[in-house]
Order: sequence, then structure tokens, then C-alpha cells
Amino acid sequence: MRRQFAAVFLLVAACSTIGSPVITSDQVYEFRNLEIGAAGVFHWPRSALPVRIWVAGDSPIRSDVQLAIDRWQGAFLYGEFRATIVPDSNVADVIVRNAPSDLGGGIAAHAPQCSGVTEPNIDAATRTAQLPMHVFVFAVVSETTPGIAACLRTTMTHELGHVLGVINAAHSGTSAADVMFSNPSLDGISDRDRLTVVTLYSIPSTVTIIGRR
Repeated sequence: MRRQFAAVFLLVAACSTIGSPVITSDQVYEFRNLEIGAAGVFHWPRSALPVRIWVAGDSPIRSDVQLAIDRWQGAFLYGEFRATIVPDSNVADVIVRNAPSDLGGGIAAHAPQCSGVTEPNIDAATRTAQLPMHVFVFAVVSETTPGIAACLRTTMTHELGHVLGVINAAHSGTSAADVMFSNPSLDGISDRDRLTVVTLYSIPSTVTIIGRR
């Protein structure tokens, strides 16, 4: 617990320092969007929980979505993030599809056998996130390729990390030992992944959500 508080203190100190914003603890990597004024910080407010996620009932990645939810919820002690799969895309805060992105842009990750893209719909000028957010996770090789199941699990967990608020598009400060690495291979979440999102949810968000709620 002391390590967690130390990470929070070091990050808050960095946020309040005039000059180039940096993460000063090696236990926490960069989660902010540094292109947004005052270093954009996004996380879901408690009033928006549980986050409503839609994925098709027959989607081959539906179980991966649920696993990703379970993994990230398990990172928190006090329910700071909760999500649930809903049956109607019209009321979803996040829409997940097993297909390449048809929106362009977004935060991309490329694992060996599959890829993922998250479009958080954040407007840098207004510092708002327009719902719904969109996530795309899809195979780039044959679905019979060895390792594809683990790749889809890993990539879905990575993309949900972006939905939580890890919105640094460069994946700055991550390593191959973290699921939020730009070319993820960890089938789970690391201690640094956990400490990073716990730190994220301990400081004020500078981006607000709009639409649907």
C-alpha cells in the first residue's frame, strides 16, 4: 500500500509542476494525453458506472470482453471502475466490434496475430469525450493460427485499458512486461498496469463525457 501511495504522490507532484509534464515514478507509466491542454486526464466518474459495453452476442471476442472487464475491475479495491455488457448497442457507452476500424484515427495496438484500435472520441478543444466510444479488435492472420486466442484476449484487455483512461497514444513509459505496451504480449495485467490505473483514478479528470447519459 505504501508503494501505491508513493506513486500517487509522485504523479500529482508532476501534474502540479510548471513545465513539461512527466511521470516521475517507475511504478507508473504515462496515461495522459499530453496534446490536450494541461495534460488531458480522462477517467469515468462514479456517476457513469457501470460503464455499459456492447459486443454482439455471437461475437468471437465476447468472452474476451468479459475477461478484460474482470481483469481491470480487479485492479481496484473500491470499485472505482465497473463495467457491464449490455444487449442493446443503442444504450451502450462503448461499442466493441470484431472488425477493422471504419472510423480512422484512434489509439492503435499491434500484437503478432491481431490488432486493436480504440477511438475515445475526445475533443482536445472542449476536453470532452463524446459517447459512445468505439473499440475494434480483430485477427490479422487466419483464425486457426496458433496463439490467436491468446492474442485476442491480450489485445482486448489492452484496448479496454484505453477505455478506462490510458489515453497516451504513444504508450509512453510502458514496456513489454505491461499489457498497455504498444505491441502487447502479456496475457493479463502487470503490477505497473494496476498501479497506473489506480493512480489515474485518484486524481481529477480534466475530460468530461457527453452524450447518451
